[in-house]
Parts: sequence; C-alpha cells; structure tokens
Amino acid sequence: MRNEMIGAVVRRAIEHPEFRQRLIENPQEALAAHGFALEQSDLREIENIRTRLREGDDVEQQLVTIAEHYGLHT
Repeated sequence: MRNEMIGAVVRRAIEHPEFRQRLIENPQEALAAHGFALEQSDLREIENIRTRLREGDDVEQQLVTIAEHYGLHT
C-alpha cells in the first residue's frame, strides 16, 4: 500500500505543476488539500523526494525517475 500512496502523490506531481510546486513549498498542506492521508513513514519518504526535487535542475525528469522506482509508467 505504501508504494501505491507515494506513487499516487508522485503521479499527481507529474500531472499537475501547481501541486508539484505546493508539494515542494509545503508538503503537508499540499497533501491535505488534495485529500492524501499518509502515514508517518510515507510522509518521511515524501520529504526525501521533496529534498531531491529542491536540489535538482530537471524536476520533471526526476519525478519520472522516482515514479518508475515506485512502479509507475509515465
């Protein structure tokens, strides 16, 4: 279930740039606004993803790579 939830967040970030930006700026608010209820371990993983996105140049490509890691095909 964990991979499915994180994958859904990553998919939403790929498909919706405004969600992606909110996720980078304030992940808990962005997740709540889009109806995601994640467990603490999932939130930590989202925070790790968020950190990677903030450090990188090509955010969309990074998201595709992360999505593939969670079994999504974009």
